[in-house]
Amino acid sequence: MRKRFLSLLLTALTVVSLTACGAEKPAVKTVYAMDTVMTLTAYGKNAEEAVAAAEEELYRLDQLLDRFAENSELAAINANAGAPTGVSDELAELIALSRHISEKTLGAFDPTVAPVMDAWGFGGESPRVPTQPELEVLLSTIGAARIVISYEDRPRVTIGSAQALDLGGIAKGYAGGCVKEIFEKYGCTGVIDLGGDVMLAGKKTDGKDWRVAVKDPNDPSDFLGTLTLSDCAVVTSGIYERNFTEDGVLYHHIIDPATGRPAESGLVSATVVCADGAYADALSTAAFVLGARGAVSLCDRFGTETPLLELLLVTDDGRVLCTAGLDGIFEPNTESGYLYEQLS
Repeated sequence: MRKRFLSLLLTALTVVSLTACGAEKPAVKTVYAMDTVMTLTAYGKNAEEAVAAAEEELYRLDQLLDRFAENSELAAINANAGAPTGVSDELAELIALSRHISEKTLGAFDPTVAPVMDAWGFGGESPRVPTQPELEVLLSTIGAARIVISYEDRPRVTIGSAQALDLGGIAKGYAGGCVKEIFEKYGCTGVIDLGGDVMLAGKKTDGKDWRVAVKDPNDPSDFLGTLTLSDCAVVTSGIYERNFTEDGVLYHHIIDPATGRPAESGLVSATVVCADGAYADALSTAAFVLGARGAVSLCDRFGTETPLLELLLVTDDGRVLCTAGLDGIFEPNTESGYLYEQLS
């Protein structure tokens, strides 16, 4: 038996043409948080202060949202499964949003999938394929509807006695939104690249939109095309982010909560463009799990909750599918070899 664990060395999204020639130099900060290398780029007279504050915010959120971090609120909930655990307003709100998105995606995104993820060993050094009986037991623990949030003297979260929460599918997007607010507070524009989750704060210094290159999931050294936009989040979920090969079969980390196995939806990547980072992050996972037809329904279900909700999907048979709202925003790479189609 041969196993090979692969980690993504290149981000799924790359921002190109950061600013106009001759414009002011940005403040750039590289941060390692949430198990990801992040790059913060800010423009403005207070840019250095903005990236410094953003770095501290990312460390704070990492401690808050990491279920493996000692003394984190999320770890406390999991350790106290079956009983109410007092948490901050911020964490209660993010868990409530995760539960809401899970309900509206019919469980395609689910923050209680942690026990199944652990069984697969994604993120560790020894990933493996769980047995079907093992998965059947763990599947009985999944279900965001079982999360109870009560409000008394402080918010309290209760999960099932066999459950565990993992907010990895929404945390980076949420963090990107928090950093964007910091940039705005300091009067800065810029790019927040959280390793596959990109948040764009304002426009470039020349007043133009940013250009974001979307990586080719079958060849991350190449790209599918570029998106030209501003003031929004762009998040991609794909099979190349975390995976391993066993007995010649590739297993990726995007688990279908209905089966407990890597999603087989006909997609190899799903990119969501959205005004809200947390929504973009969670919905990119849901879109991947649901497949092209189900992903399109997300625009109807969530379009009134968060503006600028668009999709760019790559199928396993070599097609790139884009929603109509990306017309004029997405420029395909005509040399990529993909067939580009509009989703309806």
